Amino acid sequence: MTDLGTFTKPLAYLGLFTLGKAAFSLTRQATNFLLPSTLCKRYNPTKANWALVTGATDGIGFGFSQELCARGFNVILHGRNAEKLERRRRELQALFPAVSVDVLVRDAQNVITDIDDVDSEVRDIIHRNNRTIDSQGDPGRLTVLINNVGGETRPSTLLKEYTFEDVQATISRNATFAIQITRVLAGQLEENAPGLVMNVSSIAAFGLPYISIYSSTKGFVDSFTKSLRAEFAAEGKKVEVIGLRVAEVRTAGYDVESNLFVPEARVLASAGLNRVGCGQEIVWAYFWHWLQGLSFEYLPRWMLMKVAAMKLKAIRSDQEAKAKSS
Repeated sequence: MTDLGTFTKPLAYLGLFTLGKAAFSLTRQATNFLLPSTLCKRYNPTKANWALVTGATDGIGFGFSQELCARGFNVILHGRNAEKLERRRRELQALFPAVSVDVLVRDAQNVITDIDDVDSEVRDIIHRNNRTIDSQGDPGRLTVLINNVGGETRPSTLLKEYTFEDVQATISRNATFAIQITRVLAGQLEENAPGLVMNVSSIAAFGLPYISIYSSTKGFVDSFTKSLRAEFAAEGKKVEVIGLRVAEVRTAGYDVESNLFVPEARVLASAGLNRVGCGQEIVWAYFWHWLQGLSFEYLPRWMLMKVAAMKLKAIRSDQEAKAKSS
């Protein structure tokens, strides 16, 4: 007969190790929200440098643009609607007259080879604005890229209900454009080092039903973040890459009541910029989203998927009811 007592110590050590690992992980994640941001000190010490924000005309992207201007960065707003970009540019310029704001027009849903022209276009924008700086001042450089553009235009949709165009648009908007514009601007960020690439991810990266394509693209964003971070490090380049994981946010395209767990877009953007310098690859931007996210690490997946399916089915039913009444 086996003496069960011989397993007592090994099992106890295994349990202690598992508990210690979980405690260390929780402590490290919680510490992220206490560390000071290195954004301005590291990437804009002269108050002359530039940040480019993709998908900047609304929502979290515009929130990032507001916060970057408020923190002394010159900002290039990216979007596909030139008139809307110009309105946003004038709005920010009026609110933050001490910085420069310019625009970059590209369609993230239909990426073509003119994406390769973005590097020279960004250089021209910065050079044009630098000419207005006093000769004694420091010329600005692009040091920050915020890959924010994304979103799902058909939430709560079965995979079989998507068209070819729907699939391609979702992948392009959430994955293809980010990797292409980062590819094009990577050399400039290396030249101007230290540089920062911030990729906006989502809780959907855990893999949620009824948004299978969108969830997959956010999983791609997480992998891209980790790979690019490792690549810059292996090459000895001083470019920090960080992935921001977010949950529900109140925006113009997602009109829900804001509360403790559903912040306004600018609040989320501010929290995300405050995470710069935390030293981690993927980090929750917002403290209350992190608390929500702990459930995905410690609760059974079947339970979480059941809750997610119920919520997304409710959204689906609401959309169908609105479509019938219209």
